[in-house]
Amino acid sequence: MALRFLIAVVLAAASASFAVEPTPGVAAVASYRGADRTERLIAAAKQEGELMLYSSLTQDDQLRLAADFKRRYGITVKFWRGSQAHILQRVLGETRGGRFEFDVIETNAPQVEAIAREKLLQKMNSPYLEEQLLPEGIPAHGEWAPDRLNLIVYAYNTDAVKAAEVPRTWQELLDAKWKRRIGMESTNVEWFAALVQSMGEKAGLDLFRRLGENGVSVRTGHNHSAALVAAGEIPLMLGIYSHDAERMKAKAAPLEWFVLPPAIVIPSAVAVSRRAPHPNAAALFYDYMLSEGQRLYIEVNRVPSNRNYDTPVRRLLRDNQPVKIVDAHEAIDGHEKWRDLYKRLIVDRAQH
Repeated sequence: MALRFLIAVVLAAASASFAVEPTPGVAAVASYRGADRTERLIAAAKQEGELMLYSSLTQDDQLRLAADFKRRYGITVKFWRGSQAHILQRVLGETRGGRFEFDVIETNAPQVEAIAREKLLQKMNSPYLEEQLLPEGIPAHGEWAPDRLNLIVYAYNTDAVKAAEVPRTWQELLDAKWKRRIGMESTNVEWFAALVQSMGEKAGLDLFRRLGENGVSVRTGHNHSAALVAAGEIPLMLGIYSHDAERMKAKAAPLEWFVLPPAIVIPSAVAVSRRAPHPNAAALFYDYMLSEGQRLYIEVNRVPSNRNYDTPVRRLLRDNQPVKIVDAHEAIDGHEKWRDLYKRLIVDRAQH
């Protein structure tokens, strides 16, 4: 079995040689489309009583989801929280050791796709897939579905940067006034790749080379980076999540955010194990994450994937602004190339 671990975020592109067949219980719930689907799932899930979720959502967000799911259906959500890289490592380690402990996974789409390539995830015929805001983000194999959209934005400290100074084009960031005033997040390889490709590789790489020469502050962690902007340590940060910026604003932090075209969106995804120990609870939770659970994402400033909610991504689409969705397949296949380029042009040249 060939498995290539991609160092920066521990993505994997694995061969399809390790595969499992779905259990009869998983196969049954995956294919059922009857009008009584939800009622049947609820009744059987109550008999199972619980499910195990592996997710990279914050603990507070997972607790909210678990409490809401329990209130609605009387089913306990146990969860193990880790980064997307740690979830990938844990799933591959467990399943290759013959253990199938998770029912549902929820984390960034490239890591979920890496698990799908191991033939560990089950396609679910959920009726809520029809309500996706970005249906082109659903993989052809259907073994996972986007449940939230990570919009990459650019945040500035309003005490350090006046609204009139905010750049409107990428070329404006090369102005001498931004020298040593810009920050970037060290793991934003997918964002970097998507931007460079949208600009044309030669022009895009030249832009980032010149940004690096101008002096960039590199930090690790999207929420941490947002906090540094709010504290005034970094005047302008390229590449944090909109939900982190909104949470800072909710605390009255002197922070605002904007996007430069194209807006980059990295989906997070939900998926069910082919060997889910609690198949009915897993299928019910999968449906929940694409339906009622979407409302909770709004409440915690995240961007749900459902088209029925007013979100920054939906507004960008409504206004015909260019939006580029990071393709999970391309993110895995090209990760080493783009990681090395980002490291050479930006990360290794951080000047402060």
